Amino acid sequence: MQIKTKHLLTALVVAGISAVAFPANAATIVNGDLLLGFRVTGGVGVGTDLIVNVGPTGVAGGNATVYRDANASIPSVVDLGAELTAIYGASWADRGDLSWGVIGVRSASSTGGGNGTNGNVPGRSPFIGIAQSTSTPGVQSSAEPLLDSGTSRATTSNLINGINVQFAGGSDTGVGSAEAIYLASTTLGGYTEQQAAFFGLPGGTETSNASGIDNSGLDLYWILNSNTGALDNGLAVTSDVGTGVYQGSFQINSSGVVSFNTAAPIPEPSRALLGGLGLVALIFRRRRA
Repeated sequence: MQIKTKHLLTALVVAGISAVAFPANAATIVNGDLLLGFRVTGGVGVGTDLIVNVGPTGVAGGNATVYRDANASIPSVVDLGAELTAIYGASWADRGDLSWGVIGVRSASSTGGGNGTNGNVPGRSPFIGIAQSTSTPGVQSSAEPLLDSGTSRATTSNLINGINVQFAGGSDTGVGSAEAIYLASTTLGGYTEQQAAFFGLPGGTETSNASGIDNSGLDLYWILNSNTGALDNGLAVTSDVGTGVYQGSFQINSSGVVSFNTAAPIPEPSRALLGGLGLVALIFRRRRA
């Protein structure tokens, strides 16, 4: 009887398996990850925000630095073509009402984050993107954001951390390869509401362009709450508390590929001099020959 019952249960499972709705994969985020947010003001996709995890800033202990301290550009951070098409339509790249921003924070607590760990500082040191005045990859073209009080840094960090909580409680869209969620624009404490508050900064923290998304860019800044144990581009940070420290810029092309760009490294004077002397010597030898 037990064997027959077992076979019957197995048959029922096999027969009904296609009707069972499997739960969607939960979206994952690690404190300190950067999030890209997208929204529109009308038309296809209005009322729904797209939030995408583009990975660690390098502030979490043990993580390799990715955007903070970056010494080289990243031509392809992630391809969002499928996600953006699915929610905002095939002509998403040409829409002048599509805005996007970038945010991140390790901790909203002044004691969180592990002081001195991997060049990290205590919490409330947010990352935030500011619209470039001219979309120029790797070249700063916006003014540094300023949060000149501990209270203002706490406000911004709490607003960003609220988005982290929303992301962690969401489900991955399952579209494309990016870790992303859809979030209703009316969500209390959601991306649209926090952007409306400029994430606590005195000015816009997202960008758009009537000529298309590939004509827009965001400068990424790191706003320190403390410089104790902090490193930036391998050098100790001894000032700039509360003032954004430029890290590089984000761009998106019309195919949906996100890139992170830093300025091209300038060769050391000694290397440039040696290279020049070598070239002169080579020319001289050829002339003698």
